[in-house]
Amino acid sequence: MLHIHATTCKAVRHALALSLVLQRECTITIDASLLAHTYYNRHLHDIVSVLKQLSLDITYSDGNITVRSSQLPPLTATIALHPFCPVTDIFLTIAPALSRNAVQSDIQFTGVTHCQYSHSTGFVRFGLAPLLSRFGCFVHMATKKFGFYTATGNVSAKVYPHTQKEMGAIVTATRISGVRIYIANIDQEFAFYQKRELCKALSLSDDIAGIMQVANVTNHGNAIDVFFTTGDIPSMLSFTMPLYDDTGNFIFDDAMMHEFLSTVITTCMHSYEYIPLPVVEEALPFLVGFGLDYTIVENLNPNIVGTESYSIFKSFNA
Repeated sequence: MLHIHATTCKAVRHALALSLVLQRECTITIDASLLAHTYYNRHLHDIVSVLKQLSLDITYSDGNITVRSSQLPPLTATIALHPFCPVTDIFLTIAPALSRNAVQSDIQFTGVTHCQYSHSTGFVRFGLAPLLSRFGCFVHMATKKFGFYTATGNVSAKVYPHTQKEMGAIVTATRISGVRIYIANIDQEFAFYQKRELCKALSLSDDIAGIMQVANVTNHGNAIDVFFTTGDIPSMLSFTMPLYDDTGNFIFDDAMMHEFLSTVITTCMHSYEYIPLPVVEEALPFLVGFGLDYTIVENLNPNIVGTESYSIFKSFNA
């Protein structure tokens, strides 16, 4: 049995996704820092709980997750999550394995659509799906109702069977093609300030940055989507302002605004040369499941070689 040590929640998720898509048994030892973190410790239990509900042979005990070899069949399901559990993490854990089935899967989710610890649901549709389609993998995720962290929204997701497709040349010159700022139950001046700062720092024209007021939301929310184009491949990165702590208390102060914008700006400035790294990382479990050499992602973004997730993929390939 393969043994993996994971220091981040993303690394745990990628190890689980690879175990499922390759149908290979593994034990994942969770780093003590994750076990001590209120959100991450709770979230790992959430992921394992969902996988158990899907009749997979998985156990979580004493900081170790063990997955036995089993096939994840096509799903027509409703998965209800609590107001602290992001939909995207659950979807990205199971979707690579679902894409290997001969029948599509349709899943209705209730859960968090925007969370500071995870990709937004829009990331799957506008960030990941366009790249996957170049390799013959088609996934779709539609946000029916927003659910910012501490509240649930509604999401419809589909995973289609993989089809063989020749990958064309990748042009790695990247530019920002748009920005969308979401606010819920927050003064609009909040978003205008973010728009001005982003356009100035990233040298963007004012007309490619839009603001969207989100209705029918019970709590406060703020998120920023940045859209990229690499050659003819569109992508997107999502950022969610941490307005609530791990137990649901409202914690915003002015200093957090500057820290949040700094994160968005710095990440975007590091994404000009290649397809954004988070997109490439999330694509890798799908590509490995199709039987492609995992090193193919080095052509999409060479910086992936230094990531923990890439080391885990190499372990599964050994």
